[in-house]
Amino acid sequence: MEDIPIFGIVKETGVDDSGLVEFHRDYFPYPLYRDQSYIFYRALGDRKLMVSFLLNPFLIFHVAFDAWQRLTKKKISGNIKGEGIVQGGIILFDRSGTPVAMYQEETGTDLPVTDLVNAVVYARRRQENGTSS
Repeated sequence: MEDIPIFGIVKETGVDDSGLVEFHRDYFPYPLYRDQSYIFYRALGDRKLMVSFLLNPFLIFHVAFDAWQRLTKKKISGNIKGEGIVQGGIILFDRSGTPVAMYQEETGTDLPVTDLVNAVVYARRRQENGTSS
């Protein structure tokens, strides 16, 4: 069984990419690519944090505090570099490049690791059986 290639897509790089460099060096040792056309972000719904969220200081504090607690518990040093408004996610493709699963980022929540593993198992079985659906 082949390994599944993993890579990251970022929406932009800026003048100060130190947060992205830190993420790549310390937490995501896979290739990173810039999505200049925003095609992946559009596929994920081109979602941004809602204005109502951004205008509610209590909600912002609550989400930021929860995130800080999760990062501290996992011993991840976070940073606040980047604009943090555009929401991303995960798209899982099969060997032929067909998307088989998608997860839209939900600010303030952990990844659904079990669901993602199940999607990988599904994609592998589908490939082994030669099916396309």
